[in-house]
Amino acid sequence: LMICPVCGVAALVHETRDLPYSDRKESTWILAVTGDFCPACGDALLDARESARVSTAMLAFKEQIDATN
Repeated sequence: LMICPVCGVAALVHETRDLPYSDRKESTWILAVTGDFCPACGDALLDARESARVSTAMLAFKEQIDATN
């Protein structure tokens, strides 16, 4: 079991979940993110591939907001 490196309170849980994401009062969901999540503080550790996918989704959402404003 790996204890959360952020809060040090709880063991991380490996699962897949949808993550909320907000930017400039606009919100979306990044679907089916797989990683190790902390049930205490909500932080997540993602592998390099999943981290890149989430970052790409965040950037695309920001670009979408910029295009409509």
